[in-house]
Amino acid sequence: MISFSFDTDHMNEARMAEFLAEVAWSGGATFFCTQPYKCLNQESFELAPHPFLTGNRNWLDELRIKRAEFPNAVGWRSHSCVFSHTLAEWISCNGYVYASTHDSFGLRGIRPHRHLWGVWHVPIYYMDNLDFSRHRFCPETKQKPFDRSLIETACGHDGVYVFDFHPIHLLLNTPSPEWYLTRRDDFLAGERLATLRFDGYGARSFFDELVCAMRTAAGESLPIIKALNAFVGQEIRPRDINTLSYKFEETRLGL
Repeated sequence: MISFSFDTDHMNEARMAEFLAEVAWSGGATFFCTQPYKCLNQESFELAPHPFLTGNRNWLDELRIKRAEFPNAVGWRSHSCVFSHTLAEWISCNGYVYASTHDSFGLRGIRPHRHLWGVWHVPIYYMDNLDFSRHRFCPETKQKPFDRSLIETACGHDGVYVFDFHPIHLLLNTPSPEWYLTRRDDFLAGERLATLRFDGYGARSFFDELVCAMRTAAGESLPIIKALNAFVGQEIRPRDINTLSYKFEETRLGL
């Protein structure tokens, strides 16, 4: 199974509508949102929060704000994939079913697993900015970004393969972090895509190649929650916190 997920960093309502008009795929998707978007209220989309947890923010306030903005969300992914056991406990006690923050980049046969803390974890198989930034993190690697074998593995082997893309990178067709930093401010200022988009092979090129391979294999993307339910074999529901044998103290977050 393949799930498309999109992290909406640096996307306002107009840019998100532009993304939906520009980028196409078969099936559904999960959007981890930095803000609510009217244009994403579609049946095939799962909406979930993308909280920004940094050292200069009150984490608990941010967690509560995102819970209120997406009251029906059962999935959770933080910006930069910030995660901890205590966060997992908070997530589980606040109506979420799963988190998707740990990357299992390029691994075969990925299987979701349930944390002892009560929340399921659905690993990320592929992340666009992690891919085109790999030379920064792993300078010793010989594998280049946008390797076709990543697509072949996901389309040809059992497992749950979550692809994580950023709409800003798909619209710009970002090839590298250095190139992206020369275009980001103009994108945020509303510059026309035609003057910004990379003409060579980049994130959008890889995405389109993946979509083509999935269509050839008669496959469609599933929202993460639907892929998780299919993997488990039943609909997973949030925990009933009223039945817990203890009371979770938010002060334990230490934030």
